[in-house]
Amino acid sequence: MRAVYLGNYFIAGCIAFSLLGWVASLHPIAFRAVLCLLAAIAIGWGLSWLLDFSLSKLLKISVADLQALLISGLGMLLIGLGVFLCT
Repeated sequence: MRAVYLGNYFIAGCIAFSLLGWVASLHPIAFRAVLCLLAAIAIGWGLSWLLDFSLSKLLKISVADLQALLISGLGMLLIGLGVFLCT
């Protein structure tokens, strides 16, 4: 059952990043705003990898679960960027 929940979050994340890619393709100012948002997400993602042991204690999950979430986050980002580049 837990895999179904994680799958749902993955699909929702892919939809969210695809929506951001679509919004970025509408106007140059929206592109810059989405680019800043994606840069902030990338910085947070990188810090999560660097601080994975302390962050897993804070969130009260195992390090392996946190790393799985971070890898799926990268997958969502790549799918969203693919939609952005294809539109």
